[in-house]
Amino acid sequence: MTKGFLLASVTGLIVAIPAYAQDASGADKAANVQARGTAAPPPIGNDIIVTASKRSEALNDTPQAVTAFTSEARQVIGIQTLSDMAKFTPGLSYDPSSDRVYLRGIGRTTNTAGSDPGIATYTDGIYDSSTTSVAADDFFIQRVEVLRGPQGTLYGRNSIGGAINAISKRPTEELSGEARVTVGNYDLQTYQVAISGAVTKELRVRIAGQYGRQGDGYFHNVAGGPSEGGVGNSYYVEGQIEADLGPQATLWIKGFTSGSNGRNRSGNNITPYDYGPYPTGALTPGAAFGYLLPGYTAQGSRSSNPGVTNVRDFSTNTPSRARMRDSFGVQSQLDIRLQPFDIRILGGYREYKYNTLADLDGTSMLSYSFPLAIGATCGFIPGCTPLAVRPSAGFLYEEDRSFGSAEIDFLSKDANRLKWIAGLYYYGEQLDQQSDFRSLDQPQLRAPANGPANPSGDFVYAGSRLKTSSYAVFGQLDWDVSPTLRLTAGLRYTYDEKRADEALRTICLGCVAGLTPDQLGSFTPALDITSSAASFASAPGVLYPTRIDSTTGRALRTLSGAWNALSGTAGVEWRPAVRSLIYANYSRGYKSGGFNAGGVTSTPETDPEHVDAYQAGIKQGVGPFQLNLAGYYYNYRGLQIPLSVPQPSGIMFTEFYNLHRASSYGAELEAMWNITHDFQLLLNYAYAKSRITSCCYVDSADPGAIQPGAQPTGSVVAGTHFQSLDGAELPLLPRNKVSANASYTLHLGANALTLSGSYTWRDVQYSSVFNRYYSRVPSAQSVDARLLWTGANDRYRVILFVKNLLDRTNYDSAVNVIGGNGAVPYALALDPRYTVNYGRGVAPPRTFGAQLQVKF
Repeated sequence: MTKGFLLASVTGLIVAIPAYAQDASGADKAANVQARGTAAPPPIGNDIIVTASKRSEALNDTPQAVTAFTSEARQVIGIQTLSDMAKFTPGLSYDPSSDRVYLRGIGRTTNTAGSDPGIATYTDGIYDSSTTSVAADDFFIQRVEVLRGPQGTLYGRNSIGGAINAISKRPTEELSGEARVTVGNYDLQTYQVAISGAVTKELRVRIAGQYGRQGDGYFHNVAGGPSEGGVGNSYYVEGQIEADLGPQATLWIKGFTSGSNGRNRSGNNITPYDYGPYPTGALTPGAAFGYLLPGYTAQGSRSSNPGVTNVRDFSTNTPSRARMRDSFGVQSQLDIRLQPFDIRILGGYREYKYNTLADLDGTSMLSYSFPLAIGATCGFIPGCTPLAVRPSAGFLYEEDRSFGSAEIDFLSKDANRLKWIAGLYYYGEQLDQQSDFRSLDQPQLRAPANGPANPSGDFVYAGSRLKTSSYAVFGQLDWDVSPTLRLTAGLRYTYDEKRADEALRTICLGCVAGLTPDQLGSFTPALDITSSAASFASAPGVLYPTRIDSTTGRALRTLSGAWNALSGTAGVEWRPAVRSLIYANYSRGYKSGGFNAGGVTSTPETDPEHVDAYQAGIKQGVGPFQLNLAGYYYNYRGLQIPLSVPQPSGIMFTEFYNLHRASSYGAELEAMWNITHDFQLLLNYAYAKSRITSCCYVDSADPGAIQPGAQPTGSVVAGTHFQSLDGAELPLLPRNKVSANASYTLHLGANALTLSGSYTWRDVQYSSVFNRYYSRVPSAQSVDARLLWTGANDRYRVILFVKNLLDRTNYDSAVNVIGGNGAVPYALALDPRYTVNYGRGVAPPRTFGAQLQVKF
């Protein structure tokens, strides 16, 4: 896919036919012009207009489980990030350490090329494969809608668990502008400015931009390196054009660019270092082993993991880095109001480059001498000395992604009793992705004894180039049988195809029996073991078999696959009263099959995922009170899960599997009470229960199945014992979750003072299908407070805020740490409890600051 092709496609759609504006003169446009001189409206009210069904309708008239946040609600409550959004959305979970979103237990378990998300993210109805757009600041976003449950008819691609759609603030009729300045602890500074208005009677524009920086991080490097976590700078600039092409037509185009550079640590290892000379599965000598030996060289003075006693302390000599560059995108919407139906055309394209560097060995060790064994062969070789180990290792991840989509919708008139929508959809993506596990300072790795040169010093290189195409046709009917009864039926056919070229190279230093550093010392060779690490067998998805490139030493293979499915929905809704809605529906969700591209493994392809979802709900308003209840039952099949499996070489590589089945059910409550015009209460609660039924797999953290809670099955092969997953819970699906907000506005003449307080609590959850103590994420709770002073005519606003007021240490996820796992206890057992090396993602500590807003 080329940029020129996609831009031409989008441009062609724009100029193809006249346009119809999606309620451009209605609620969406009106929402951009806030009434002057009014107090802050309720955080979530009955007057919110959403487009969950691709038509504008009131939130509480939508027969779906939908949570919506307006820009004003986000300011009052303090919803700034996707993590904040997850706290106030029943069923929604977010893991910032891996940037993965889950709804009711369905999401994405890996970021490997060839695997798709389970939650579709959209900006202005246009698919975006990243989460950055839906997490944008309310300065740019008018409203965010979270659609809970499969959206397999109208949204389709990767919406097996649900969809999140962010709607941009659009150009205004009147000339207006806004500027914001935010300052906070950890040396936080953010500057935002926007100007909007009509150039002519038919043409409106909006230009907006943001620059932000944070100088201090949430994690402290006790080895003397820079702090990490939240540190960095970023920018974003967008321009919009909205034009009336005639009395019936509107065209909207948005172009944007962004970039960022920072130190992005989001978690830490909380177990002691693995002091073994070769930690389980390692390809090079262990870094922490050096602390047991005399004469080692390290940065700083710590010889044990500081994260054991303080999760915000770490000791490494390689600072983390994350950089986004060459990020550019364009979106367009073109509509026309015809008789007897309307037409809407959507198109978008985006590209970016992203890379990140992380310390891999987890220590500040620089060098040590590997001790020779008594009677070592080295003693008989002239010039042989102990091997100088330079274990500093880093993980470099890079991706170059471009993607785009085009959609054309045909919509009936809302006045008809039989409403329908039909459409065609195309999505294309190209992704170049590579992962380098490298040790640049170890000279042997750059010159393997049995293969071509390896100048990058990688002991594992995994790369892939993936091309994805997806096509769909869909339609949905809504029949108003009577003024109070509506029946709905929808169907979507999707065809997906993927092709991937993958590459793998694996090199080890001293990991082959008889050629170890305790015997050969400085003559220990680095050996290319790619031929034993890669799979040469035929398998589903393999188009061209594996071959070794003589120039690079890499194992190369081509994968290809295609999948298709019918998804859809059927439902009924009954409106017994003006503010009463009772609904029930069945939805069939689908996610494409995929590849574990880059590993050259024996099982590179996975089958699609499917879910049969049964949902029912009530939306009831009584006076100032609104109660929304939803319940669901899911029959989930084919969950795509990456699991580490021992290879013939003795090292672990990740392979893809489809779990047999998982079932889940739950209930969700959203209550809103406007006690008075100035006093509002919000309460959300979610209950969920899930159960996996599937067998048999290897837990990379416990390949011997010896940890508490393990369910070994079958025989032991080379120290590896498969386990059953029967009875396990789905990842990132807490049993209970609660959020509450109270806001009260005092009127001080022409000014207003709003006090807002929030409390959120999440139950225990797991980050892995292996529900063990090392994948357990403890419960979390937070208290936030905000004070908003709004000046006369809403021209000025000052916000004072504090998040995580009690400064609690809350965890987002739990992960195994590369370089050590629990086949055997540590070589130096500092604490017998620690037989698995693991870490946790950590939410930010207490943060506070102030924001000044000026409208002109």
